[in-house]
Amino acid sequence: MALNNKNLEWELQPGEGAFYGPKIEFSLKDCLNRVWQCGTIQVDFSMPIRLDATFVDINNEKRSPVMLHRAILGSFERFIGILIEQYEAKFPLWLAPYQIILLSITDRNKDKCQEFNHLLNLKGYRSKVDIRNEKIGYKIREATISRIPLIAVIGDKEQEIDSVSLRALDGTNLGILNLIDLYQLMDELIKKKGRIE
Repeated sequence: MALNNKNLEWELQPGEGAFYGPKIEFSLKDCLNRVWQCGTIQVDFSMPIRLDATFVDINNEKRSPVMLHRAILGSFERFIGILIEQYEAKFPLWLAPYQIILLSITDRNKDKCQEFNHLLNLKGYRSKVDIRNEKIGYKIREATISRIPLIAVIGDKEQEIDSVSLRALDGTNLGILNLIDLYQLMDELIKKKGRIE
């Protein structure tokens, strides 16, 4: 009745209910069209009795309540697995574990990378640096494999104008931005809640 009142499509699955009462389960299809059970709401008539839980009704008589179990996401690990697969680990900026990585071209640019990383972290962005003595192409490739949405390169030219050369995970050149413009772009992308494309 609750599902009908909300005009939600549903299908009866005989024998699927838990032994202690009926349940509503929410199933999601992943990007490979597989169905996974996620959230559930279950009615439980037996646990309150076993817990000796009671209330006094309108007639001043003790009664056992009905318990509702709910699992909003179902198994948290299963939900995260579906999410990772759905996005192919290419998370939108708001969800990515690291939102941006700062790459130095030479040893001369290490300090600027560290400074920008510190300032980004102070603003609440999840950033990290790669200041290893490796070729920039190698660092970009590793950042891409790690699925970091924004890759900021700092070389002598960028350092001189206190900026970064920014690219998206898919290789799109987002231009040379100073920190204020970078903050603004990241804020806009986070508000959009979508992937950078």
